[in-house]
Amino acid sequence: MPPMDPDVFTRWLERYFGAWRSNDQAEVEALFTDEAVYAYGPFSGSVTGRAAIVQGWVEGGVKPGLETWFEVLAVAGDRGVAHWRVSYDAPEGTRETLDGILVYDLDEDGRCSLHREWFARRSDPR
Repeated sequence: MPPMDPDVFTRWLERYFGAWRSNDQAEVEALFTDEAVYAYGPFSGSVTGRAAIVQGWVEGGVKPGLETWFEVLAVAGDRGVAHWRVSYDAPEGTRETLDGILVYDLDEDGRCSLHREWFARRSDPR
């Protein structure tokens, strides 16, 4: 993989949000290293290891009506920072919107070794 730059990070984020859309196990597995850490925010805990990340992700299911958006904010060394937003139709009859910041460390093969996110959630009636 070429050194991390905004284009490399953008392509990784496109694959990441593509995996949100497909919920395909192989696509999710391809994103992370074996020992990756997926942190859900400063107070929400984390999951360690690709197998555990994939299991939790796939069990979350497909998000109907999913819309995604992101903007690369910074890239330095093996780290990228992005602003992101997703919205989808929730089973409760609401439209859920998540808006946050992602911080990623990518290895030389373009897989994430550390994922950290902070986000706010809004629920609106459909």
